[in-house]
Amino acid sequence: PRFFATLEACGAHPQKCVPLADHQTLAPADVQALVGEGQTLVMTEKDAVKCRAFAEDNWWFLPVDARLSGEQPDKLLEHITSLVR
Repeated sequence: PRFFATLEACGAHPQKCVPLADHQTLAPADVQALVGEGQTLVMTEKDAVKCRAFAEDNWWFLPVDARLSGEQPDKLLEHITSLVR
């Protein structure tokens, strides 16, 4: 998955990669089982939001900013504006 490739591109070398299904419900025990003693868990920002209520100090997320280049932002805004009118 793209997330793991992004981690590698940032210089991280995960010991274990566990892909989660999109929109998967995350229970505390399920997430805690992914990380061992002395390890750090890195997840997507989207998954981190789901874990906020039970997150541990050694759980981190990779923030992602989406940006459209060129004329695309203007075209997208124009399209959205036409839909809400």
